[in-house]
Parts: sequence; structure tokens; C-alpha cells
Amino acid sequence: MSVLQSVERLWRKKERKAGVGIVFQEGDDGSLVVTSLLSDGPADRSGKIAAGDVLYEVDGKNVYRADKVKVAAVITGRAGGEVTLGLKRGLRYEADPVFHVRLQKEVMDKVGVVERFRMRREEERER
Repeated sequence: MSVLQSVERLWRKKERKAGVGIVFQEGDDGSLVVTSLLSDGPADRSGKIAAGDVLYEVDGKNVYRADKVKVAAVITGRAGGEVTLGLKRGLRYEADPVFHVRLQKEVMDKVGVVERFRMRREEERER
């Protein structure tokens, strides 16, 4: 690889967004649910976040049912930046505690993408 190619590769890497390696989907109620973790991403390496966890806070601010685009913008950013996520696990009763995980952002693919999913209870009952 030439020096020019190395510089171009580094430049492209700097232009890409950084995130924490969590795939969220928006539920019917507007909550952001962790559906998976990117292998060897910051969230995966923390060992503290699991599929099914629900996002409640970002850097101490309540984001439960907040606009997904705004939430994604706060979680993503420059590589090396840090973010603290507050999540709930399980049935998510009001009294359940929020647990916090501090993560460092890294450059990765599909940063800032949140998809919407629908619970298809009627279709599931038919199966």
C-alpha cells in the first residue's frame, strides 16, 4: 500500500461516524430496544448490555420514548468520545433500577441506524 493510499484510508476512517456497537429497534411504544450487539464493539466488550435491554438515559438525560434520530445523534459522534447509557433489563417496571454503562465510541459500519419494528401478536397467535 502506498503512502497516498494509507493517507486516504485514514481520511475516510476519520469521516465515518463512531458509535458503541448497539443495534436498536424502535418498539410500538416508541422505546428503543437493544436487538443485538456488534461483535467486539464497545458494548459487546463491556459485557454489561444484552438484547432486550431498553434505553432510558443518555449522559444522564431521560431519552425514554424520545425521538430516535435525536437519540442516535447523541450516542454517535467522534471516535474516542464517551457516552454513558442508562438501560433497564427485564419487565421494566417503573420502580426497576436503571443501570449505567460508560462506553467509548469507535468507528464502525451502520452507525446511527435505528429501525422500527412492530409486534405482530395476531400473526404470532396464528402460528
